[in-house]
Amino acid sequence: MQTIENQTFTKKRIELDGTQFQNCTFVECLLVYKGTDGTAMNGCQLDNTGFAFEGNAAKTIELLAAMHRGGFQELVEATIATIRGEEVQQPGAQQPGTAQA
Repeated sequence: MQTIENQTFTKKRIELDGTQFQNCTFVECLLVYKGTDGTAMNGCQLDNTGFAFEGNAAKTIELLAAMHRGGFQELVEATIATIRGEEVQQPGAQQPGTAQA
């Protein structure tokens, strides 16, 4: 994976796939993730910068949105909680220390 460090990008479209950014600043940029390779951002600052999902990444977002609308809100919310690093009890899973009758 390519690493870019300590750079400032202004009014650029930046494709994230396959690149790790460290201590970079993005000013009025569009950060695009396509889901073809990994990416990482550590110590970066975003100023009036947005994200766009294209290709496989956009399809994943569309799937999650359709599942949420289609009655699987609990599953999608659990996925988001996992992303946040929250401990999640999976739907239908037994709570620790409880027994099913």
